Amino acid sequence: MQWSSLFLYSAVSVLQPTGGERDNILPSWSSTTARHGIVESIERMARAGSPEYVKLDDRVAVLVGDGALWSEALAGADNEVMPPEAGDNFGSFADYSENVRAHLSLHGPKAIGATYREFAFQPLKELVGFLKEHHFQIWVLSFGDHEVDRTMAELNYGLPRFRVIEVTPHATALSSTDLARTIWERIGTAPQIFLGRSHSDLGLLKLAGKGEGVLKIQISASQNTSTHTPDSTPDKSGEQQNSWSFVISPNEHWLRKYSWQAPSERTYSKN
Repeated sequence: MQWSSLFLYSAVSVLQPTGGERDNILPSWSSTTARHGIVESIERMARAGSPEYVKLDDRVAVLVGDGALWSEALAGADNEVMPPEAGDNFGSFADYSENVRAHLSLHGPKAIGATYREFAFQPLKELVGFLKEHHFQIWVLSFGDHEVDRTMAELNYGLPRFRVIEVTPHATALSSTDLARTIWERIGTAPQIFLGRSHSDLGLLKLAGKGEGVLKIQISASQNTSTHTPDSTPDKSGEQQNSWSFVISPNEHWLRKYSWQAPSERTYSKN
């Protein structure tokens, strides 16, 4: 069975909640078909005997950092700490890393009251934890200040710094071929799960769209997804359109964005 038949938001492809125990999975997510579909998709990939079963060595997820794992408010912390100059020793780089960590932990956007490190999305923390429970390797794409992204990945997601893949900051100019080469050189295998942002990650979407059985999740900046779920993007080469498996709108699909916010109350939704 191909993933395309599973990710069309139908009654067959997306299972409904089966009890209170299901609500304990991804607790900061609204009770929607999107949440339950993502959970079921990951569980199928880890379930021996499932047609979608993925071997342990192949369970790899690649996630975009800025705008997906954490808020774009982190842009305010980029390049605020000066890196070591040419010729400096390892001690200088260690000090630099500690200074970035301190900056993220002590400073934040004005008039908000939270530090930069607290702008990691709580629902994505839960999703990464769920992926880890199912033995997925997590890799993060960094398009901004790489040391800031390494520190955020470590502080909020428990990921070692080598799991952050440094990509050119000109993300929109990066072709899917260049992105594939960058990922392959670091990981050496094709990811089974991609998580990206809005249309700025079209290169990522095109790359993921070429894989059989790939789960593709978009964190959308749109206020809602009712008019474009799933999101489709024409392939200029004339191939069949590539589309995200699930398009997630924070306003629709999350009960809160950050750990320091109180969760909102929402009823079950078909979105």
